[in-house]
Amino acid sequence: MTKLAAARKAALRVLVEADRSGSYVRDTLNADAGLRSLDARDRGLAMRLALGTTATAGCLDEALDTYIAKPNKVAPRVRWCLRIAAFELLYLGTPAEVAVSQGVELVRSCARGAVGFANAVLRRVADGRESYLSAEGLANDKRETVRLARSGGLPTWLVHTVIDARGVDAATSFVAAELEAAPLALHLNPRVDAISRIGGRLSDMPGCIIDVDGPALMASHALERADAVVSDANAQAVAYAAVRPGSLLEVGSGRGTKTFIIAAESQRAGFTRAHVAVELSEDKCALNRERLVQAGLDAGVRVLAGDACELDTVLAPIDGEVGKRRLFDTVLVDAPCSGTGTMRRHPEIPWRLVPDDAFDGLPKLQLTMLEEAARRVAPGGRLIYATCSVLASENEDVVSSFLASEAGRRFALDGSPHQSIPAPGGYDGHFYATFTAAE
Repeated sequence: MTKLAAARKAALRVLVEADRSGSYVRDTLNADAGLRSLDARDRGLAMRLALGTTATAGCLDEALDTYIAKPNKVAPRVRWCLRIAAFELLYLGTPAEVAVSQGVELVRSCARGAVGFANAVLRRVADGRESYLSAEGLANDKRETVRLARSGGLPTWLVHTVIDARGVDAATSFVAAELEAAPLALHLNPRVDAISRIGGRLSDMPGCIIDVDGPALMASHALERADAVVSDANAQAVAYAAVRPGSLLEVGSGRGTKTFIIAAESQRAGFTRAHVAVELSEDKCALNRERLVQAGLDAGVRVLAGDACELDTVLAPIDGEVGKRRLFDTVLVDAPCSGTGTMRRHPEIPWRLVPDDAFDGLPKLQLTMLEEAARRVAPGGRLIYATCSVLASENEDVVSSFLASEAGRRFALDGSPHQSIPAPGGYDGHFYATFTAAE
């Protein structure tokens, strides 16, 4: 009998727990004590299996269910066993005999009566790998898009949407990046000249270090000391756009990564400014405040919890202090979005996102937030709209709708919006557009 590898056993444990608790798989990985007891190689494989299986789950099920008479009857834990093995067969390049054998042992570990069933299904998936990935048998007008989507383990509708918005070349690059680990970048606290032993190099943006070595960064404890924050390089470019003299309203500040970067860069530039960060979640606001204080970057920054669609309510304390509606020289709207530019870091996104949210629900919310924030921009001030999406429905279409709205009539778009697309070896997909308010 083949011995079950510790890494696969750990991956199964993490996936089952994330499914049971509704937690993100990356958070479950970080909390799993057993994972930390593995050596570096096994720990790396367990993480790769857990993250990759989550990111490609829809395609894995599609390939598996071709050979399962009653897919809905498969027990959830057995389903995860089969998915892990199918991920190895379709996307990881594991030799078929190893992936099938280990998949069978995973099933044996939790459902001995399903061993024969698992062996038969996984062998057929192995034999049909090329046929599945090449979308064999589909009509020519659909085959290429389906083939491209399956090559990255993504939903066909999503890849079709990216092709329509960005073109085939950009979509091909986008898909090719999805099975990679995203590169790591960070932003330094101004009190730190450099962090040694983490690898990486300075980018052309002050304070931004790219190509960072993850394990070395963790070993340095720089994050715990608030000497740096982890932030994708293209996300940092959004924060830089908000660094300018005068007051700032940051809408959608989350846990405060951009708040940290903006405060750090403002300090480097010698700006003394009022900075108000608004976030719906009080828990996230608390994390933002705590890190700013720890980093020594809290001077002039106020963090407020509330609904960005009702800024008059959120900003009432500030308006009360000045006796009128407070206007800001710069307003950054970091809008909630599909996250399609950051799926390598958030593997749940591809198969949880639905078209109605991407094309209707999220754009409506984004436009509402942008229109509301526009009312807080001082004459001649700058308005910035940002997402971590690659979808035109959330980006260019929202910009066009805003400019055509009553709230947008006093604004002019400053040049072309900035859109980055994930690419092999590259950073994430982020979008931002800047507007100037009439004097």
